[in-house]
Amino acid sequence: MVLVCVSGGADSMCLLEALLHISYERGFSVAVLHFNHGLRGEESDRDEGFVQDYCMDCGVQFYSGDGDVQRHAKQSGQSVEAAARDLRYEFFYDMAETLGAERIATAHTSDDNTETMLINFTRGAGANGLSGIPPVRGKVVRPMLGISRDEVILFLGEREIPFVEDSTNSIDIYMRNKIRHSVIPILKEINPRLNEAAGAAAELMRADEDMLSDLADLFISDLCVGITANVVDLLNLPFAVSSRVIRKLYGGALSFKHVKAVLELCGNTNPSARLSLPGMTVYRDYDLIVFDPKQQAEEDGFAQLFPSDGDSVIILGAGLKMSCKSVACSDKISKVNKTFTSFLFKSLDIYGKITVRPRREGDKIKLVGQDGSKTLKKLFIERRIPARKRSFIPIIADSKGVLAVYGIGRSDRAAPEQGDTALEISFEEI
Repeated sequence: MVLVCVSGGADSMCLLEALLHISYERGFSVAVLHFNHGLRGEESDRDEGFVQDYCMDCGVQFYSGDGDVQRHAKQSGQSVEAAARDLRYEFFYDMAETLGAERIATAHTSDDNTETMLINFTRGAGANGLSGIPPVRGKVVRPMLGISRDEVILFLGEREIPFVEDSTNSIDIYMRNKIRHSVIPILKEINPRLNEAAGAAAELMRADEDMLSDLADLFISDLCVGITANVVDLLNLPFAVSSRVIRKLYGGALSFKHVKAVLELCGNTNPSARLSLPGMTVYRDYDLIVFDPKQQAEEDGFAQLFPSDGDSVIILGAGLKMSCKSVACSDKISKVNKTFTSFLFKSLDIYGKITVRPRREGDKIKLVGQDGSKTLKKLFIERRIPARKRSFIPIIADSKGVLAVYGIGRSDRAAPEQGDTALEISFEEI
């Protein structure tokens, strides 16, 4: 089954008539889809009634849908035209799935293709946007891309096929109408075969886009892990490929300005730099560039804890469970935990209240076996701990300063000896 998208205008009525004729010869079935955008009041209802009546006269199945375009535009932040297209195609795809149709046919002509290319050109599009309207995209086919609007009118006139006029087509409030009425006529004076030239240019652009897109896919499959890329590998690519890698990792359309910003982030000497994109944060993780759809902003970390004997607490954000208990130190238990996930502190040597908290500006520690103290900031940089993770590394401290850092080490202060009563603070990944 082929679903024909029919608005009632000249182009779609031409497509319907042509496909009905071909279907009789080739033995496939045709059904009509009509979407009522509700943007022109009675005129929108008139168009739906016209198409329904025509289908009834021809014995063709008719299916209609509608949607609140204005509301969708407001909620999505899109233009009315873009919102209308979203709802229209959502209806088309839903009906194709419901009816088990193999194809969805739309009535885009060579004029539509030229207009689309010019619209995209004014927006600064690259090869993908300048490729115009694709002849095939998934189930959607556009068999009239090689036919001009003048040829459509001639076809309908010769066969006396009726159609309706959209009154908004004559109003220059939309970009497409402005280009159609003001720009196209001038360009056709320069080249009367403008549509043919635009079609050839679009075909060349599609070929270039397909090859460059394949190269980007190859880079991602061979060198990327998830949505993470090595900054050196990415910067060594030609811009034509790296820009496509970035858009694919981002997962959608991305402006030239944003692509350049990501590449600048790759070259940033700050190993923890970050960039906000629409719906996503991109950040440096030393030699990697990471696309984070969670939009993780710089966090303050977790809430400060005051552990006491018997406590067992989940540290949100850190993915750890902290346990605390009072113990009598034996020779065995006093040995250093080499992974620095468990610590013992002599109870009598703790100043004030012991706390487990995120790092603070100016925090420093003198690690066991090392001369002098270091700030935690410098310690984290030396251990190549990403900036986004630093606020979630538990710091054990008392009122005198830092006693230990999870996963890194402890100071020699408050170290227990055999027979001492101590506080044992342990962390377990969850």
